[in-house]
Amino acid sequence: MAPNARSHYFHAEAHALAGKLKLPFEEQIKKQAFVKLEGNLAELTVEERAQQNYFSQHAKNFRLEGIFSYTAAHTQVSGHQSEKHDGASVTLATSVVEDLNVLNVVTADRVVAQISTTHIPGQYCPHVTFLGTHFENLRIARHRAEPYLKLDLAGARAEGERALPVNKGTGLMNAIEAQYQRLKEKIGGLADTEREKMRLRDDDASLAKKYYGFTVDYADIERQAEEARENDRKRNGEEKNSAVNDASQKKGSEWGGITCSLVEHVEIKDISVKAADGRSIQIPPPAQTFGHVIHIPDFGNIFLAELTVKHNSYYLTMIRLEMGCLAAGSSGVASAHVNGRGVGG
Repeated sequence: MAPNARSHYFHAEAHALAGKLKLPFEEQIKKQAFVKLEGNLAELTVEERAQQNYFSQHAKNFRLEGIFSYTAAHTQVSGHQSEKHDGASVTLATSVVEDLNVLNVVTADRVVAQISTTHIPGQYCPHVTFLGTHFENLRIARHRAEPYLKLDLAGARAEGERALPVNKGTGLMNAIEAQYQRLKEKIGGLADTEREKMRLRDDDASLAKKYYGFTVDYADIERQAEEARENDRKRNGEEKNSAVNDASQKKGSEWGGITCSLVEHVEIKDISVKAADGRSIQIPPPAQTFGHVIHIPDFGNIFLAELTVKHNSYYLTMIRLEMGCLAAGSSGVASAHVNGRGVGG
C-alpha cells in the first residue's frame, strides 16, 4: 500500500449467548460461537486477505442445566471493499440462534441479529442497515409475542467529516428521543409497587443505568464524541500530544453510548382454551410490555432488539435478560457488534 493511500480498519464481532448466572448456582457463561474480525486488511497480501476477511462459527446443542438451551447457533463476520461505492468498506456481523429455551418461559424457533455498515472515504458516519434481523415464533410463557421491528431506525446517514449518528437532529436521535418519551410516559404511570418490581430504582439495573432516566444529554454526547475524534487522530498519527490523548482515551472509554431498540412495541397474544362446559376462555399473558421491554413477575425483565450506538459503532442484542426470581442473573442472546474507521490518507 502506498504511504498516502487510504484504507480501512475493520472491526466486527458476533456471538450466540453470553452472561452471568447467580442463582440457582454461579456460572460465567462465556461467549458462545464467538467470532471476531479486526484489522487493516489493506496491509495483507491477496492470499492473506482471502483467509482473514471472513470468519464463522457453527455450534449445536448448547445446554446449561435446565436454564438455557438452543439446538444450533451460527455466527459470521466479514469485511470487504464495496462494489457499489468507490473506495468504501463494508462490514457485516450476523448471529443466529435456533430453538432457544430459557427456563421454559422465553422460547423462539429462530432469533437473528444482523448489522452491516458501509464506511465511505472522508465521512465519519457510516451507512448502517439491520436488514435480515428478525424473530421467528417468539413466545413468552407459551403466549405468542409479536414484536414490531423498525429496521430503518437509524435513518439516513449523517453526512460530513465530523458528523456522527448521535448528533442532535439526526434521524437516529429523533427516533430515540421519541422512543424515550413513550417509555417515560408509560413507565412513569406505574404504581410504586410495580416500579419496585421492575427495579427502576436499582442503580445496577439497566433501566436506570443504560437509559439515563430517558433523557438525552447532547452536551455530554458531544464531549465524548470529541474525545473519540482525538483518539482517532492519535491512532492515525495526526496528533503529537500523546499525554493529552492518553487521558482522552481513558475518559472516552467510560461512556456507554446511547441505548435504544429496533422494537417499537410488542403485542403478546392471549391463549384460547376450552372450559369443561365448552365455553371459550381467553388466558391473558403473565407479562406487561413497555415498548421493547417486557416485565414478567416471578421471572424478570426482557429487552428485545436492544441497540447501543457509540459514536460510529453499533451493538445489537436481540434478547437481553435480567432474571431475578426463578433464577437470577443477566444474559444476552444473539449479539452482533460492528465498528470501523478509516486509516491513512
